[in-house]
Amino acid sequence: MPLVPPLAVLVVAAALLAVRRVRGRTFPAWAVALAGALVVVATGGISPGGAVAAIDWGVIATLAALFVVGAGLGRSRLADEALAQLDRLPLSTPVLGALLLGIAVLAALVTNDAVAVVGTPFLVRLARHRGLPPEPLLLLLMAGITTGAVPSPLGSPQNLLIAASPVLEAPFTAFLVDLGPPTLAGLAAVLVLFRLACPSVIGASAASSAAVPRHDDGGRHRDLPLLLSLLVLGALVLAGIATGLGGGLPPLQPFVVALAAAAPLLLFGRDRRGLVAGVDWRTLLLFSGLFVMTAAVRSSGLVEASFGSAGSTAVVMAAAVVGSQVVSNVPLVAIALPFVEPHGASALLALAAGSTIAGHLTILGAASNLIVLESAERMGATVSVRAFVRFGLPLVLVQGLCYWLWLALAG
Repeated sequence: MPLVPPLAVLVVAAALLAVRRVRGRTFPAWAVALAGALVVVATGGISPGGAVAAIDWGVIATLAALFVVGAGLGRSRLADEALAQLDRLPLSTPVLGALLLGIAVLAALVTNDAVAVVGTPFLVRLARHRGLPPEPLLLLLMAGITTGAVPSPLGSPQNLLIAASPVLEAPFTAFLVDLGPPTLAGLAAVLVLFRLACPSVIGASAASSAAVPRHDDGGRHRDLPLLLSLLVLGALVLAGIATGLGGGLPPLQPFVVALAAAAPLLLFGRDRRGLVAGVDWRTLLLFSGLFVMTAAVRSSGLVEASFGSAGSTAVVMAAAVVGSQVVSNVPLVAIALPFVEPHGASALLALAAGSTIAGHLTILGAASNLIVLESAERMGATVSVRAFVRFGLPLVLVQGLCYWLWLALAG
């Protein structure tokens, strides 16, 4: 019997992650997760060997590889050129729609957490170039990466966990076919709600001094490894979808796709040390700590009571949305996965959808929200809890209905 119940440790850690500031002191998310893991080990909730085994090293390696691609994108000239092009345009509905779509596609390819790291400084700069408060565009970023992450095994850490289940023989195809169409409807809902919630942003004039940065050919050549990485990533994702549709070939796994995509940057990039340093190691530490705490909690009857008899997609999605607000979505999926797997692929995909769109409801609902807020705070920008919930609550309801209806029809 552990001295402190592991579930109590996880709930306290989740509360600190949600508040992040106590008596004027800010607690980094990774430090909270690691401290919780150490407490669980020290109080007998899990053995040291069990803690090491609890970390899903495949997911950590996949995230690290995708973060390399994200770091390469952030360090390239592509982001500066994209910002300069946007600075020439008013923020009309079509421009914002294209921006939202770009955020969603990137989230589907390199995870929402990687896009949170790269996208936060990009959108803070875009807002300040327009003389706008960064909050509305940061809300668009968080909504876009949360929604875009749903239909891809690479979209989020919890999707990586679900995609590794033997129940999903062809994860790329399953995610795209069963979750892709409602995601398009969900993105449309994001754009409509953004127009209603942030009307002052619509039509904001372009920066008068905007100019596309000029680079010599040598500078452009330095981006070739990144372009090759993105090409490999896109080609392998398409191949993963194609093999899942038939042809007798074994389906590609996210781990293989991520490592292959990072390889050109690590092999041919000129600043490999910078790429490794650019990986968000704090997020990897955050997930490592969460894996240890959730492994200690997994035998709790609470989760089994919530998911053990989850025969319908509605029950799984509702439990995932609510549970993610208590312990965040990645640990929720890590705990719930063994209880949901027996109910088949539809239940797993409902778990993926519910645990991901849970990020719309509260800041704690998704680790990517914490990454955006921490990055924004380092740049002097903030997002209020009130604004976040006011924008996100309707999104959870609308998108949850879309996913439930589609999965019910497809099932």
